[in-house]
Amino acid sequence: MRVEGVKIKEVFQNIMDLAIIGANKVMSDVAVDAKRRCPTKKGVPVGTVYRAYGRVMKDVMFTTKRGKDVNFIADTEMGRTAGNLRATIRKVEKDSRPGNIRVYVGNRDVWYGRFVEYGTSHSRKQPFMRPSFHALKPTMQARIEEEMRKEPEMKR
Repeated sequence: MRVEGVKIKEVFQNIMDLAIIGANKVMSDVAVDAKRRCPTKKGVPVGTVYRAYGRVMKDVMFTTKRGKDVNFIADTEMGRTAGNLRATIRKVEKDSRPGNIRVYVGNRDVWYGRFVEYGTSHSRKQPFMRPSFHALKPTMQARIEEEMRKEPEMKR
């Protein structure tokens, strides 16, 4: 018996595309849940305003390991606004590697996300990214498979 006209590569590509769509939906939900779990202090998001936002010139002075004194003027970012950490939580799909979908927190100006997540010697940890992922992890495979079942009929 011989089967002709089956476009196996196209069928598998469609299934792969649908799996990536399902994974994107799942990771979008992880990002939304992480924003919901982002820590607050008395109802105000982490990173409350404690001084005016903007850039200032600051005099920096320190001594190197070799004992040399260094003094220079640095252009420094000042202040934080409530909700900055929450606003930087985002889902990113790497174009160079389809299916590589990640959820990130922070950027150049909001760099303290890992200190909130893991804590420091001066502050306790307040995890919000990992609990979001682990809360949705049991349903991920089923949700992706459900999306894959939406396989459209192939054109002949």
